Amino acid sequence: MFYHQRNTSYETHTRVVVGTNCIEQLPDEIKAYGCKKILVVTDSNVSKTEFYANCIRYIEEGKFPYTEWKEAEEEAPLRNVDEVCEIIKKNNCNLIVAIGGGSVIDICKLAGVLAANGGKGPEWAGYEKYSTPPVTLFTIPTTAGTSSEVTNMAVLHDEERNVKFTVGHRVFGAASVTFLDGNSIASCPRGLIACCGIDALSHSFESYIALKANPITEALSLSGIRLISRNLRAVYGNSENRQAALDLITGSAMGGLAFNNTGCGNMHCIGRHVGPHFHVNHGMSIAMVMPSVAKFNFPAQMEKYRSIADAMDLDTRGARIADIGEVVVEGLKKLISDVGITMKMSDFNPSREDLETIAQDSYEQYRKFYHYRNPVKMTLKDYMTILEDCCK
Repeated sequence: MFYHQRNTSYETHTRVVVGTNCIEQLPDEIKAYGCKKILVVTDSNVSKTEFYANCIRYIEEGKFPYTEWKEAEEEAPLRNVDEVCEIIKKNNCNLIVAIGGGSVIDICKLAGVLAANGGKGPEWAGYEKYSTPPVTLFTIPTTAGTSSEVTNMAVLHDEERNVKFTVGHRVFGAASVTFLDGNSIASCPRGLIACCGIDALSHSFESYIALKANPITEALSLSGIRLISRNLRAVYGNSENRQAALDLITGSAMGGLAFNNTGCGNMHCIGRHVGPHFHVNHGMSIAMVMPSVAKFNFPAQMEKYRSIADAMDLDTRGARIADIGEVVVEGLKKLISDVGITMKMSDFNPSREDLETIAQDSYEQYRKFYHYRNPVKMTLKDYMTILEDCCK
């Protein structure tokens, strides 16, 4: 593959433990980090599952003092961050164990930063803004989607301003240990499996074609595409399919390990504004824009789309390279449909003003961050073109 004439890098700061029932290793990892008081954070749904009960059982078997907070909400609202931070400080916790989806994990990431560095969440928006290491974090994902368990950033929702913002740090932003357990998503609702799985696929897809991709990130993201596209339907059909679940959650983490270095592109640049604007979750917003963005980006990465098609088991026999993009786009649409996602942007009857607002917000983000990630050099008009295509 052709790479730009500049240096790229690969880096991770998370120990990844993989396997069905790998949470049995939790006590050993806690001992290795010398943690004395644990805060376990989850949400009300996960807290009722057998998997969560097993996590607590392993902590209790290790005779570690712990306290629980089970009230995490969707989309990681800032009020949850403040609540968790207060519990950490009140109980002198030196380890957070986040058991849940991306919202649970992101709440814990920022709460650990605030507990160690003080201040309020928006003060740390951006990258490399803090210097004191946050409270040690272990992550146990119960969805295969956000990849937050292995990334060095957190995305939070400022509900007062109705915007999402990112807090990240190259070294201190990541969890110390994550557990990718094939049992973890057995109780996950089908709709959540679908939305999270499409989000996970977008991470691998976008990191693979990103301008900052290198041979290491390409290997991870292409494997992520393969594992997710081959297992998402199976897990959607039966979340107790342990092998498929383990492959899916591993593929999701691979995408995170890749885009943690390359960044994502227009699927996320646009999706992060579509979600709050239409009040839909992140995975749904990605599903709504994914095919149109993939179609728009194709001319800049035609050869890579052939590899994506192969990884997705799409039939390209006899197809000209100029037609591969259409094969991939149709493959994405079918996968999205096969996992029960039927919502379209047109369902919201967006006005011209709605589209212009999202396009302007996306273009501003592009000029700040995404210009060195997305393979197509973008204009404001280009964002309108993509959004109009999303509404067809």
